[in-house]
Amino acid sequence: MSICIRSPASIANLGPGFDIMSLAITEPYDDVYVEIGHNGNDYIKFVGDYLHYLPSDYKSTTMYPVIEEFRRITGLDFKVRITVRKGIKPASGLGSSGADAAALTYALNKLLGTNLDSKSLIRIAALGETAAAGVPHMDNVAASLLGGLVIINPVTGDFVKVEVPSNYWIVVVLAGSKVSTGEMRKLLPSAIDMRDFKNNSAYASMLIYSLITNNREILSRALMGDSIVEPIRIKFYPHYGIIKETLLKVGAIGVALSGAGPSLFGVFDSEPPRDRIDELLRKSGLRDYVLIITKPTNTGTREVPCNQLNT
Repeated sequence: MSICIRSPASIANLGPGFDIMSLAITEPYDDVYVEIGHNGNDYIKFVGDYLHYLPSDYKSTTMYPVIEEFRRITGLDFKVRITVRKGIKPASGLGSSGADAAALTYALNKLLGTNLDSKSLIRIAALGETAAAGVPHMDNVAASLLGGLVIINPVTGDFVKVEVPSNYWIVVVLAGSKVSTGEMRKLLPSAIDMRDFKNNSAYASMLIYSLITNNREILSRALMGDSIVEPIRIKFYPHYGIIKETLLKVGAIGVALSGAGPSLFGVFDSEPPRDRIDELLRKSGLRDYVLIITKPTNTGTREVPCNQLNT
């Protein structure tokens, strides 16, 4: 039995929404071929331009905890053969590891006929994130699985999916590097001032409202209103100021780090001017970067014809 899955990238945090918000985007995405049987050994192969970023031992990937959890749930000693065509660069702040964990969770749920609900699927996929981030965080996997803007309670697993209007565009500028998501999480404080808590809670709520109602002014303030996480992380990204200034200059409603970085993203309400963005980034001295122009998607992980993978 086999299946092919396409899983979208996601942007987590969205400014003030640390660990509780994530937005699925149409591109980039990962395509994953999954086959199950009862003979041989588990096999996970990565193909594509980002092969050298990934561990050679499949037990170190975000997929292994998902496989083990389905074995525990079903009591079956099945074997898996997986090929992942990576379109999402690992450690880029675009939910690369979460997309793969989400894809495999979706695939095994269907192939094994476990018929788990969305909350259970998110929990299982989040287990895979332990390999990348050191903790099983749910935001990226939830957006990849469900699509749209997902607000999730990481303590209880309760979640809400918000359909995002089709008029928005997203510009992602992938530049620089980070040690790992896990290391970036270690930089964050274990306790925060009540004033900062109130600030981020208010802006996270306003962010959702402004996206739904197309309120440009509130969206701008909310997206760039984080006073807890982003101010700490941007110290490690010298390209932050150049990219933020450029995107705002060409009409971005707001700009923020994508996840733990190093990517930044800008939200637009009309098609962004690619050539102008390239021109300004290069004039500012930025050379080694990737510019992605994409859109939010309300469609999450889904089955695709296997001939699209060319595995």
